[in-house]
Amino acid sequence: MNSIDSLYSLNIQNSSIGKTENLKNSLRSRNNRRLKDACTDFEALFIKQMLDSMRKTVDKSGLMDGGMAENIFQDMLYDKYAEKMSKTGNFGIKDILYKQLKSVY
Repeated sequence: MNSIDSLYSLNIQNSSIGKTENLKNSLRSRNNRRLKDACTDFEALFIKQMLDSMRKTVDKSGLMDGGMAENIFQDMLYDKYAEKMSKTGNFGIKDILYKQLKSVY
């Protein structure tokens, strides 16, 4: 094998190592985004449970009882509140989860 062939072989190996590293970084980045999304979703579920518990403590006056339709609407509304609060609020649950799970993963 002459020096040109060995340089060509070395270049192919370096190129393949670079592609492998790029693929690893891409997968790591995608997994980090998915982990962040999962932590945000978990925080939203936690907030939703908290809001539901708080809502149960409020007495209804009976003047404007919407029945089952109102209950469904309120449940959907509180879902959206929880999603928005987890994305814009600073509860810190998703950050703690992310740091803990990222170190394990």
